[in-house]
Amino acid sequence: MGSNTELRYHYMELTIMISIKRITTIIISSVLLAAPSKITLAELIVQQWKQGLSGSKLTSYSGSVINSNSTLTVINFCHNGRYSYYKEGSWSVPGQAAGASNSTITGRWDIQQSENQVMFGYLTDHGESGTFPIYLQNDGRVNIGGTQFAVQQGGSGC
Repeated sequence: MGSNTELRYHYMELTIMISIKRITTIIISSVLLAAPSKITLAELIVQQWKQGLSGSKLTSYSGSVINSNSTLTVINFCHNGRYSYYKEGSWSVPGQAAGASNSTITGRWDIQQSENQVMFGYLTDHGESGTFPIYLQNDGRVNIGGTQFAVQQGGSGC
C-alpha cells in the first residue's frame, strides 16, 4: 500500500482530471450551441434588408415647377412587421384649377427572395397584396418598384 502522500497525489490528480473533463464538456456544449447554422447567402441578404428597414421611415418627393404638381410618399416600417404608407399629391394650373389628395394604407410588410431578386412584399389590412423589387442605389437611397426613397433609420415612430 502506498504512502499517504501518494494517495493525496492520486486523489488530487483524479480531482483535476474530473474538473478538466467538466470544463471540456461545458466548452464543447457552448461551441455546439453557438455553432452557426447553415444559412444561405439569399437568406442572409433578406435578414439584412429586414433589419435595415425595421423601424425606418422612407420618404420620396417629386415635384415640378413647370407643371405645378408635387407628390410626397412616406412609408413607415414598424418593428412588429406592420407598415403605414402615406401619399399626398397636389397640382395646379395657374389661374384655372387646382387639386390635392392624400391617402393612408396600412398592413403587413416582408422581404422575400424571388429567384435572384430581393422583393418587398405587402399585405394591406383590406386584403390586397403585392410585391415590388427592392434594391439599394449607389447614392444610398432605397429603390422600391422604381421609386427612390431617402431612408431615416429609427424614424418610423412605431
